[in-house]
Amino acid sequence: MATSDLQFVMMGLHDEFAQAFFLHQQALLDRDFGRAARQLAVYRERLFQHMRDEEVLVLPRYEALGGDATDAPVRLFLGEHGKLRAFLEDFVLRTATLVEGADDRALLELFDRQATYKNLMLHHDLRERNALYPFLAARLSTVAQASLLAACGAHD
Repeated sequence: MATSDLQFVMMGLHDEFAQAFFLHQQALLDRDFGRAARQLAVYRERLFQHMRDEEVLVLPRYEALGGDATDAPVRLFLGEHGKLRAFLEDFVLRTATLVEGADDRALLELFDRQATYKNLMLHHDLRERNALYPFLAARLSTVAQASLLAACGAHD
């Protein structure tokens, strides 16, 4: 099955998010906690906007087309989004604590939590890459996909 523009663009965003999170972790490794906090804020805002786009625009379309009858129902995506948001809010607090005072134990605990987060993100990414976006690509015309993409980009 060929990759649609919708799938290509939306999954390309996931690749950009992975790079932005890497920059946050790189700053943590450098013990530049101010930069780590700034990188995390940028990552968090972009990812949260992407999840809002999916929740408001993409997932309702997926549900209307029968997506809930698949192995990847809407509630699964929404549940993962909730867990991702909770992790990120925790990371913001933990990184702010490091900005106020470096602590090796706290830094290692943050990396441990982030390893769990990255595993969840990997599974979420695969579910969207292999289920959500191919499902939509198979059921939406190229015009409908372009319209959906335009709506997702309306906030940029």
